[in-house]
Amino acid sequence: MSDNKKSTDPGLSAAERKAQRSQEAQEAIADLEKAHRDFRENRDRLREERLPREEAAGRMLYPAPELPDDTLIEQVRFSTRIRNALNAAGMKTIGEVRETSDDNLLSLQDLGSSSISYLREALGLPSADGVRPLDKKPT
Repeated sequence: MSDNKKSTDPGLSAAERKAQRSQEAQEAIADLEKAHRDFRENRDRLREERLPREEAAGRMLYPAPELPDDTLIEQVRFSTRIRNALNAAGMKTIGEVRETSDDNLLSLQDLGSSSISYLREALGLPSADGVRPLDKKPT
């Protein structure tokens, strides 16, 4: 606002308030348009950075029973929580996940019984311990 007047200032006539509101609205629209333009430019820049990075990393795979055991966990579309828990445990491949018992998976931080059930179902395996994780009773 050029002269620091606001449409809420006392002492302005109705016509002055109306003109001031119109000016404030135009400035707000200009600010919004600039924010939208900046957002689109940033989104496009990030996309341009991401696409080559994804291309270099290879395509992401959805979890499925058909995945080979030597498939890297980093190449599978698991939730961030599951991926981080498996990486923290030092697991690198789907085969390692398939061979790990439910008790070992349950001992991982941030990996609960529903995550283990999801892993087993998504990878097409019964529980490694012979018991479905959701059927376990807390000890």
